[in-house]
Amino acid sequence: MTNEQHAWPNEHIPLDAAERWIASACARKVAPPEILQIKQWGVTARFGSAVFKASFTPLFPQVTDVHALLERIVPAGAPRLIASEMVDGQLWTLFEHIEGATAEEVGTPGALEATARELARVQAAAAKLDLTRLPVFDVRRVPGALLEDDLSDQPVALVQWLRDAQPMLQLDADMLADIPSSLDHRDVNASNAIMLDDGRALLLDWEETTVGCPLFSLERLLDEAHQISAVETVMGVYLDTLCAGGSEQVERSMRLAPLKLACESRAYARALGWPRPHTRLTTRLLELAQRRSTDGALSIWLSDLLAS
Repeated sequence: MTNEQHAWPNEHIPLDAAERWIASACARKVAPPEILQIKQWGVTARFGSAVFKASFTPLFPQVTDVHALLERIVPAGAPRLIASEMVDGQLWTLFEHIEGATAEEVGTPGALEATARELARVQAAAAKLDLTRLPVFDVRRVPGALLEDDLSDQPVALVQWLRDAQPMLQLDADMLADIPSSLDHRDVNASNAIMLDDGRALLLDWEETTVGCPLFSLERLLDEAHQISAVETVMGVYLDTLCAGGSEQVERSMRLAPLKLACESRAYARALGWPRPHTRLTTRLLELAQRRSTDGALSIWLSDLLAS
């Protein structure tokens, strides 16, 4: 039955229309939905052996191209994309459901290490493929991209710090440009990794992926590793598997990552028509970038700032 905590969003998607589409894609009758997540932008629900995602506002149309690349990696880097279609201005996608506990549910350093290993494996393989069909966020643009926005909603002192820090931040970006571009998964965390029977992790939610510096994908994963005192081991597993860059490059990426996340978050808010472009989050991210530049990139974590 449908999850009692959520009602199906019939005002956006008639349930019978979704069921017909899924049944046609799977060539069989499907089970009733179990709603996994509802947000302002869409719904995610499991229909038996398939997971349906509908984006009311199609924010990430690159999903088909991303999964076409992930299917070329052996073993495949994500659950199989069964179908994808624009329906009445909405993006509907259907994925195979993968059984297994998430790394978050397992809750061990080993689960985070497996997640880091899989992320690096996929990124190392993808760096050798043709990525030209995907959106790009060039690492060399990161230091100044936020300054191109209207930052009148931000504290003047923080904006001035960002202007003054441009030479230092641009040096970080230029050094990171030597690392081969690959897939930048914007939401790598323990809840988005399924642990398989062979000990490997399988990463979910690649929809927001862009092409850029792969090290940016470590932001949330290392934050979670910090909470169980496993930053060094998780980072070590990642770098050993990626075979590109080292701890110095990771620190450079961690200084720039908050600025990139701020740009993406503000663009996301505007695409959804929100009256404020993630103002508070932008402030916290600017504070994070500033503190990492002065106190050390691997000593200050976003989760700590958001909790304060």
